[in-house]
Amino acid sequence: MSRRAVGQSGRHAVTWTDRPILTPVSSASLHYSPVRKFWILFTTLLAIVAVIGWFCVRGRFHSTAASTNPTTTAAHPEDEYSRPAAVSAGSAAASSSAVSDVRPGINPGPIHFTDMTAGSGIDFVHVSGDSSEKPFPAANGSGVGAFDYDLDGQVDLYFLTGTGFPIDRARTSPVNRCYQNLGDWMFRDVTGPTGLGDNGFSAGVAVGDFDSDGFPDVFINTFGPHRLHRNCGDGTFSEIGSAAGVDVDGWGTSAAFLDYDNDGLLDLYVCHYAVWSLETNHYCGDRARGVRIFCNPTSVEAAPHVLFHNEGDGRFRDASSETGIAGSRGRGQGVVATDVDGDGLIDLYVTNDLHPNLLFFNLGDGRFLEAGQESGTATDFMGRVQAGMGVDAADLNHDGRFDLFVTNYEGEHNSYFENLGDRLFQEVSRTRGLAAESIPWVGWGTALADYNLDGWPDVVVTNGHTDDNLQSMGRDSSYAQPPGLWLNVTGQFRYVGGGAAGEYFSRDHVGRGLAIADLDNDGDLDLVISHQDARPALLSNDCLPVNERSWIRVQLTGIESNRDAVGAVITLTFRDGQSLVQQIKGGASYLCANELRQLFYAGPDGSGLTLQIRWPSGQRTVSVPVSPQRAYRLIEQ
Repeated sequence: MSRRAVGQSGRHAVTWTDRPILTPVSSASLHYSPVRKFWILFTTLLAIVAVIGWFCVRGRFHSTAASTNPTTTAAHPEDEYSRPAAVSAGSAAASSSAVSDVRPGINPGPIHFTDMTAGSGIDFVHVSGDSSEKPFPAANGSGVGAFDYDLDGQVDLYFLTGTGFPIDRARTSPVNRCYQNLGDWMFRDVTGPTGLGDNGFSAGVAVGDFDSDGFPDVFINTFGPHRLHRNCGDGTFSEIGSAAGVDVDGWGTSAAFLDYDNDGLLDLYVCHYAVWSLETNHYCGDRARGVRIFCNPTSVEAAPHVLFHNEGDGRFRDASSETGIAGSRGRGQGVVATDVDGDGLIDLYVTNDLHPNLLFFNLGDGRFLEAGQESGTATDFMGRVQAGMGVDAADLNHDGRFDLFVTNYEGEHNSYFENLGDRLFQEVSRTRGLAAESIPWVGWGTALADYNLDGWPDVVVTNGHTDDNLQSMGRDSSYAQPPGLWLNVTGQFRYVGGGAAGEYFSRDHVGRGLAIADLDNDGDLDLVISHQDARPALLSNDCLPVNERSWIRVQLTGIESNRDAVGAVITLTFRDGQSLVQQIKGGASYLCANELRQLFYAGPDGSGLTLQIRWPSGQRTVSVPVSPQRAYRLIEQ
């Protein structure tokens, strides 16, 4: 029950009478017998002792919890919003026994990024398609893909753009742009040679080797017929969206490759936002002032999402109905494909704009069970629907379970859904330190990753408003907004954004997409952030000198599993038995594709390290010895 409901029921339960509020008391009634005085004194002293004892026990409990289980810290002004009593005891006990300290994370190093965009050769400028008519899709931006299209060991970049409405396919500009990574933060425009210069309204990108030929292919989720570019292996791509059967005409946003039936072929989940056309575009704003803004999401009808099954012959089939996906709608914004319940089957979590988020549990028989409400991941901790945008999953508290994180609109906080096991989650952003600094801003792309190489995944979010003229409406909302950065300190988060994280974090931006990749192959994760109607940002992670970084890079190749090994679980075990766990995920962030290579913190001395792989096929690779500052490619046997 909400606090509002409690207050109402309490108010209605009061029974008023016609008795006076104050009743005169005679002086005689204030004289007590000696026996009565004794009992009054005795009970008063007993109450004082009880109160003192309660405070002592409370202080001891909190100090013990803080020292043994950092994920259940209660000394926080917003703890009234933490887990319900019905689940707190059991989940706290489980967390206390499972959390791995990974000692260097107790004193984490700083997180710092340097903007490398100038001089990089990347001259791409995004076009939102915004105009005086305020076409709704123009508000949401476009993403970026980070992948090695030519297999030279360097992660290349693919930037998407919108365009003006009505969409004119005869236009030669703007177009999506592809840049080859030459090393040392230098890139070359290869849009023409690759054939990736789409000129429609591109929103989201997903990258995956759907035909298992060893080369990454590119799906573009657009407003209009969606596009699929097959990598020919010679530096060029061929657009086969229509022939492959994925050229659905809709308002697309994010997308994710995954192998939901474990047949070794990557399937495709496509998010759709809503039913909209320029002809039916509503006027929202203040006509008297002549100020027009983008309309509220509830002004448009949610569109159905699509799950395509890979037929293995270059074609996909719409499997939305047979899998149970078609029964759930939402104004889709972000999607991540990951195994959240640890059963070896890849699940789907979809964030929706002012509509409950969707969590699809894979049943293993070709069907999904949607359980967003039942699992606790559909709304915030008060049961309120939020404007979900970006999404990611990671084991944020070292209990071996993968938690979920969602970015939201201004006036809402970003949501951290902590995985309690048994397909249950608790929204704990406030008690974990991730709520307060996010409330003023509109969050979009996000990534949970260990940016300072201490073994604990941190949080980065790019922010920016949808409208650039709200001040003309009398609203104090800035269009450009500061990006957010939170340091993970053994399961609790501390905000470390601003100038200390680098010049980029000291300035405001109109952010949308955010992708992560080790662009310079130096053993830490860099950032690529797309902006509305502006150049992107390439941010080099330089939190530690190169010779002080302790890392291991892992790349998997599936044989019986899908070739990209999406859904694989990788565990790095230390000499003392502690471990770090990561998954190869499909989708994540917002409109973006991250590189699939996984980076691990390798500990203070890097000795006695072993890798274990749980492949999507169910096979296991165990006890592979590894050493720091080295990259490993493991092939499924």
